[in-house]
Amino acid sequence: MKFCLILTFISLITFLAISQEDDFKAYTEDTTIVQSNEFKTFEESTDNISVCSHYQKGCPYAQNNLIDWSWGSTLTITAIALALTIIAGIMVRYKTTRNFRNIMLIIGLVFFGFYNGACPCMISSFQNTILYVAGYDIDWTSLLWFLGLIPITYVFGKVWCGWVCHLGALQEFLYRPKLHSWLTNEKTGKILKIIRYILIIALIIQLLIMGNIFWCKIDPFKAIFNIQLNVHYEVVASILLVLLLISSLFSFRPFCRTICPVGIILGWISHIPGASIVGLKSKQCISCKLCSETCDIHAITRRKNISYIDNKECIACGDCIDECNKCSLEFLRKSSKNKPVQIFKKWY
Repeated sequence: MKFCLILTFISLITFLAISQEDDFKAYTEDTTIVQSNEFKTFEESTDNISVCSHYQKGCPYAQNNLIDWSWGSTLTITAIALALTIIAGIMVRYKTTRNFRNIMLIIGLVFFGFYNGACPCMISSFQNTILYVAGYDIDWTSLLWFLGLIPITYVFGKVWCGWVCHLGALQEFLYRPKLHSWLTNEKTGKILKIIRYILIIALIIQLLIMGNIFWCKIDPFKAIFNIQLNVHYEVVASILLVLLLISSLFSFRPFCRTICPVGIILGWISHIPGASIVGLKSKQCISCKLCSETCDIHAITRRKNISYIDNKECIACGDCIDECNKCSLEFLRKSSKNKPVQIFKKWY
């Protein structure tokens, strides 16, 4: 099944690449003659701030203070992303539609990744939000992707991560579960969590000090989706690209579990009262290990013959719900009774 899906998405990529060649050619022909004064004006207006935008692949220095609903604009791409996330949040609630998760991942991978060039994305939106709060002049439309995911995650869970995200989809399709590695054990998982918090603090400090988005220049995902490296940072981008590809083979979504700042923030939402979480709906749980074995993201772990779930790590894929023979798991609302961290123990 996965092989057929991969073939399908490769075919879609090929089609999009061919169709875009004429677009780039037309764009080049139409924009060959530009007055030098216009370039000078553009450079002067963007010396102090870097904003991720879709107007040109490669995260250019550009700002857009107008409401632009044209195809390919930041606002349109964001609206599509949020709409697909809501659809995924509904689909994960039903057993029949949960079978279409891989198709949704392929849609996200092809559209937001290879077609859109991975820019803008939810990570650039997060960084722009930090810059905006710090007082920099940022296009407000670039904040909506990250900010829009917060209420959607509250209502449906981290369905963006588990169902639509093109970054997560790429890693998931690369993953080979039969290639066992030390990257999958619980101790390593704890280390990855510590590294994740160190890196998000470092990212925020970089944004506040430099006042621009440096990550776009070395982003390995942009190198993959645009099939090119940043000409000024080839060595760093190449190293990160190799690390991403190799680690994705041995570990399930290593970038998501180690680096992604958006995944961290969305995970914290599970602690807000009323937020969507996965938990026990009945007392039929026998504390078997089926749910922990099927949870590739390791939100459900096993210790001393007891399974634990940490909803901060859960990506709302729904696999554990389908795997439970006792039908004990379902989406619940966080409350004093239903906590984001739960123990799946035997009930007598």
